[in-house]
Amino acid sequence: MKRSAQLEEFVDGFRRSVLGWDGNEEHCPICNKPIGTFRDPLSEREYQISHMCQACQDSIFGGGE
Repeated sequence: MKRSAQLEEFVDGFRRSVLGWDGNEEHCPICNKPIGTFRDPLSEREYQISHMCQACQDSIFGGGE
């Protein structure tokens, strides 16, 4: 599902103010490391929502064992 322009602006503003994200989608907003690859389609989908790398997804949601 595609987000509306207003929702996209809100999410980007939230990332900038709370996470200090600089808008660079090649780097994770949590650890600021390059995004890299994902282990499965669910992780890729989570990236579309949060822009988190696989390592940060694993640390927040568990997994990677």
